[in-house]
Amino acid sequence: MSTLTAARPIRRLALALAGVLILVPVLAGCDMNSVLGKKADCSLYQAKTKSKNATPLLLVLLDLSNNSADTGQQVASALKPYLDNALSDGAYVKLLASGGTTAGLKTFSCFSASTPYLVKRNNSNRQNKDRAAGSVELQTQITNDVQETPISQTGSVTSLLGGVPDDIQAVKAVPGVTIGSVTVLVWSDLLGNGGDQDCMNVENKQASVQVAEAVVSRCFAAQQISPVKDAKIRFIDVSQGNLTPPQQNLSRYLRGELCRRLSSDCS
Repeated sequence: MSTLTAARPIRRLALALAGVLILVPVLAGCDMNSVLGKKADCSLYQAKTKSKNATPLLLVLLDLSNNSADTGQQVASALKPYLDNALSDGAYVKLLASGGTTAGLKTFSCFSASTPYLVKRNNSNRQNKDRAAGSVELQTQITNDVQETPISQTGSVTSLLGGVPDDIQAVKAVPGVTIGSVTVLVWSDLLGNGGDQDCMNVENKQASVQVAEAVVSRCFAAQQISPVKDAKIRFIDVSQGNLTPPQQNLSRYLRGELCRRLSSDCS
């Protein structure tokens, strides 16, 4: 069987599949045509004081293979329902973005889980308007944050997923913070090209259920990824349209295997 290199912009992916060679130009790390907006005043949409009651935690993990404005808008749109719930019901929000192996992990002041988001007003009309304004503002901020994330040509979701237990515990350990339910949102196509030492590396792999099982089994055996107890896991990458059909299949198989091992509440 011949090997097909099906590259995606910035990074990803070589699958061992017969077919015609597809080449996609490598894009620059930053979208220079994008003009980033000013930073949001996040405090306008945060609770005035920390509640003594248990407050949900929303942990957002972005495994980015490009940082274009379009990608930022896609991420923001996917997060909108979760942000809306946070503004209406209250939630700590922590966002971690990785642009690949050499780009490092990026954090953002508006999404550091230091103060929960919550919009409550005495006037219901004002409350509805402020929640709607907050939703727009936070989505804009996320779009900007994606564009500010450095991108490298290799990487995977491994470090983000592997760090989830510690990330959750770090928020729980903050004095005065009482965490209730935890939801982990994962934006990633799961198609890593971080090298042989990275358990999620799928370069030159065939798109099959058996390959997905072997890759994920290797991750848990090597303890590069561990089960996440008492947390909901949601995979929210909607960029499947940028993948070839074989890539889409492997991504889907990997999600299924990760969900089977990560959490009893995963989709």
